[in-house]
Amino acid sequence: MKSVRLGLSIRAKMLLVSCVLFAIPWIAYRYAGELERILRENQETAVLNTARAIATALNDRPSLFHTPARDAGIDASNAIVAYKLPQPIALDGRLDEWLRQGVELRALGREHVIEQAEDTEVAPVTLWHAVGVYDNHVYAAFEVIDEDLVYRDPKSLRVDTADHVRIGVFTPWGELRRYIVSARAAGPVTAVQVPTDASGLAKAHPEPRIQGFWQETASGFNLELRLPRAMVGPRLGFAFADVDDAQTRRIRSIVGSVGPEGRESLGTAMVPPPEAVQIVRSLSRPGTRVWIIAADRQLVARSGSLRTTAEAPSRPGVGQGWFARAEAMLRPLYRYVIPPAPTLAVEPDLYAALYPGAEADEALSGRVASGRRRIENSPIEVLATAHPVWTDERVVGAVVVEETTQGVLAVRQRLIERLLSLALGSFLLVGLALFVFATRLVSRIRRLRDEAEQAIDSAGRLRAVTASSAAHDELGDLSRSFSNALERLAQYTQYLESLATRLSHELRTPITVVRSSLDNLKLHGLPAEADVYVTRAEQGLARLATIITRMTEATRLERMMRDSERERFDLRAVVTGCVEGYRIAYAPKRFALIAPAEPVLLTGVPDLIAQMLDKLAANAVDFARGDHPIEIELRVTAQEATLAVRNIGPRLPAEIRERLFHSMASVRPHSGGDEPHLGLGLYIVHLIADFHHGKAIARDRADAEGVEVLVRLPRLVSDPG
Repeated sequence: MKSVRLGLSIRAKMLLVSCVLFAIPWIAYRYAGELERILRENQETAVLNTARAIATALNDRPSLFHTPARDAGIDASNAIVAYKLPQPIALDGRLDEWLRQGVELRALGREHVIEQAEDTEVAPVTLWHAVGVYDNHVYAAFEVIDEDLVYRDPKSLRVDTADHVRIGVFTPWGELRRYIVSARAAGPVTAVQVPTDASGLAKAHPEPRIQGFWQETASGFNLELRLPRAMVGPRLGFAFADVDDAQTRRIRSIVGSVGPEGRESLGTAMVPPPEAVQIVRSLSRPGTRVWIIAADRQLVARSGSLRTTAEAPSRPGVGQGWFARAEAMLRPLYRYVIPPAPTLAVEPDLYAALYPGAEADEALSGRVASGRRRIENSPIEVLATAHPVWTDERVVGAVVVEETTQGVLAVRQRLIERLLSLALGSFLLVGLALFVFATRLVSRIRRLRDEAEQAIDSAGRLRAVTASSAAHDELGDLSRSFSNALERLAQYTQYLESLATRLSHELRTPITVVRSSLDNLKLHGLPAEADVYVTRAEQGLARLATIITRMTEATRLERMMRDSERERFDLRAVVTGCVEGYRIAYAPKRFALIAPAEPVLLTGVPDLIAQMLDKLAANAVDFARGDHPIEIELRVTAQEATLAVRNIGPRLPAEIRERLFHSMASVRPHSGGDEPHLGLGLYIVHLIADFHHGKAIARDRADAEGVEVLVRLPRLVSDPG
């Protein structure tokens, strides 16, 4: 089976070869995967070292794991953590002071809806809160995300018909008290004490000891409160009641930590040991969350946040180079093949009072444990390592350090994008370099091809020797080889072109001697039987003289074309005169002339045109069959004149059609005859047509069996050469 080969150019092949650069993105992807594995291992080691360092600092400190609330048997599963503040909080509605003192605001949302109207969906309300203790006061901060903020009606004394915060306190002397904080406008506010059974809101009266500040924000409001520490016992709870319609003033939903309606629904107010919190803050790393757990799995302290793991992305194109700007423009394209790095939308277990993983149980059994858990609907994992805390060879608690893989995934994402950008840039640069190199190579090859084609004309004669290249490469060697070959070919062609003239000159003398000798023999009276041999000798000499004449005919014709001057003549008169002569010379052959009635003016040499027509007529006579006339037609247009010679006879052989007008090309059978034929007739036709800037073609007749030869000559020739 014959194989199929694609005809690709050198440039296409080089571009195809450059496609191997597409392996670079695959290598980059594998490299990024390997780097991610290494980063995960380093992260596990770092988290383990952090857990070990914190656990070592907490060893032999049993007092940190015993609090009055825990010793009293209070359940801490719904604990509200109250931080020890280093300085008092200014009540101004701005929460940045809490963050500067290291206090974390914890979020409550849809999963903490306590009450909801039946004809409404879950309210899109989020409540962030924090509690702190300084000296003799308890401070509380609330950040409420609410789309529709409704203030109290100035004409009404009710405090529960607007957006408000509910607070439930179990006092140290065992009394349950409920308070509501609402506002008629942004500014200072005072809490109002209401009955615990919510049946007599009209009996509410202000509680001047609970002061606060209500600050409206673009997404809701901030509220800061200050309570006397003596009012707060071991249990505390709060909630936010959302009112969205200022006309009906109906409570749409209530979101809170626990319901502040009864003692059992209140959470445990726990103050983390300041010493433990200080140790955790000094040894933990950014982006980690640390849990300190007692032996009964109750929470002692918790610090840190998982949301700080991701670094703030830099703005592309600002203070960066051109590569970063190009990478920023390509980043939207990468999103079609590479998903963006995941982000931690909501911190998991933000309000959990008990550690949710099994690593804590392993650590409380005296073993170091590590584990991973995937965040729901996210590729981010939480890496956790738990380390036991020892006192007198007894486990008194555990330290759990958590960190997400968000940073690792972000680094992997940035690395893949950077490597893809480098790979794409490399591919473009290498592809462009290969394309330029291939273009340069192809141009040199084409120039060499054009020089080789122009060195030989359509008749196979050498025109000029190509100039060799000075380049020191393979193409330069090939160009020099072509020049050397053409130079030797030119010498050989010159020898062949002068051979006919030399032979003609050298043969004419012996032919003259032979002819004179034959003449002398006839003068001496030869016998009758010898006349036959003398006649044959004279015929042979005549044939030999004809051959010599025709051998030099092309050379003489070329010399004649160089020396002839072009003139304006009537082509119709030349053709008509030639045809009249053919009718006499080739009788009884018949000739049919088809020509226009008016003169056909042409620029050229009329003698050459007549010689060309002589060759065509002689050729047509030699191949004509029967008594069919030889047709000679002259057609004329505004641009050119066409001379056609047709005969009825054999068709053109397929093997010689392409070289019919070449020198020494003949279709006659190799048999003896009176006239020698060297295959120069149509070659001379080609030379004369080319001299007149025309073209000669031969083809089979379409209307009958035979051949027609067409010579197209332009009527106006501006170039006299």
